Amino acid sequence: MPTNLFGNQPTRLGYKDQEWSVWVSGMDEIYDMETLGGALNRANELNATFAQLHFNSTSEHDPVTYAVVLHHGYAWTVHTEHANGRDCGVPACAPCSTNRPAPDRGVTDSA
Repeated sequence: MPTNLFGNQPTRLGYKDQEWSVWVSGMDEIYDMETLGGALNRANELNATFAQLHFNSTSEHDPVTYAVVLHHGYAWTVHTEHANGRDCGVPACAPCSTNRPAPDRGVTDSA
């Protein structure tokens, strides 16, 4: 069965219990990440490295490798999350942030 990152029946590349992770194609490695920002940074660094390796190569047979941000195991984009009625995870997203619980500020009631 072919890998389908988006659409009605996307392929789960990672793990349901990992909120944020980065999957590396070709090597089929998954890096568990604590936040969306961390996942985006890791994917950006990996993709830049893969691009540089490709530019430096003289072989026409180099594998193509990508780093893809995953949300609960599925390929993540803001558009995909919104299209499926899910919170995209972006802190500044107005439509999504209105339904999120208020952050715990560590304040306790001493009364």
